Amino acid sequence: MEENQRKIDEQQKKMAEQRLQMIEEQMKIENEKAKLKRKEEKRVKSEQKIILGKDNSRPKLSFGFSTPL
Repeated sequence: MEENQRKIDEQQKKMAEQRLQMIEEQMKIENEKAKLKRKEEKRVKSEQKIILGKDNSRPKLSFGFSTPL
């Protein structure tokens, strides 16, 4: 009887450890996804600033009239 209880306890302990490991792996994956998402959003925002010419990220165009040669 005690042998069976000990085996059950060990099995439950193993399952709890496996569950904890799975949760940790899942958290790592979610953190990595969030990091990639922030990086992508930052890249898109930077591209938009370049396109819109914000923060002097694009040189200003100047037009002028020159005398014909």
